[in-house]
Amino acid sequence: MQSNGTVDLDRIEELLPGQVNRYADYIATQCVFHDDDRPSLLIHADTYKCLGCGIFGRTSKLLEKLTGNIVKSQPKHYFNNPFTQWVKHDTLSIALKLAWENLKKNPSHYMTTRGIKPAEQIKYGLGMRDGWITFPIRNPTNDKIIGAVARAGEENNTNAKYVTPNGQNPNLLYIPNIKLLKTSRSIYITFGIIDALTLALYGFPAASTTNGKRIDPAALEEYRKLILFVPDKGEEMEAILIASKLGWRGKVITVNYPDGCKDMNDVHMNYPSLLLKMMERRKS
Repeated sequence: MQSNGTVDLDRIEELLPGQVNRYADYIATQCVFHDDDRPSLLIHADTYKCLGCGIFGRTSKLLEKLTGNIVKSQPKHYFNNPFTQWVKHDTLSIALKLAWENLKKNPSHYMTTRGIKPAEQIKYGLGMRDGWITFPIRNPTNDKIIGAVARAGEENNTNAKYVTPNGQNPNLLYIPNIKLLKTSRSIYITFGIIDALTLALYGFPAASTTNGKRIDPAALEEYRKLILFVPDKGEEMEAILIASKLGWRGKVITVNYPDGCKDMNDVHMNYPSLLLKMMERRKS
């Protein structure tokens, strides 16, 4: 582990079984989370993502699993993408609606602990299903479901923290409040789903990437407005690199996070009265 939270790819490469293709700044290999017959797992120094099963997370966590022999000791099929079963007989839209109906009866305790109240969970279309918290992704033009993200919820001991449907476009944006975004002159981009939802609660036109810091700037081409990145603590450089490719539209908000906070949701939970002041002071 390096001091900036990234992982030495040489270390990862030594531990990977099967076919390993090494490139300048990432590794492509057969996924260790499912039966993979081609290099579908892309591993960067900070994050990893499987284009086959949709699993993704921090490379530091993957390193922990590999060095602890957790992956090798498990059956080859031990990870199952929940979306695969959900859309086996239903459309993604119906699957998410069923999850939303479940949440209406039993809101997510985890989201409540993150400061997202049950009424807010329902309002923003979150769902609960098989131990997963679902977040719908809608088309900003017609409001139709075009994708989703699922987060491991309470009593979910899966090896994955976040998953997306197999084959989903990795450059989709999760937008909690599309109407607010359409009528605003700017958009706030976070690298975390819950952070975007948090900002929306405070009336900010927020969106989140669905693949962490790995987003093609071309995916933001349709937004001809000021794009303000709100990075987590320690992710400022990645945000600057993306914003620099957007010309006049790209800007990074420098946030001086209070002690014990690394992202906007942390601030919301610990210093709610401070979050609005922080954002208002730095948005222009």
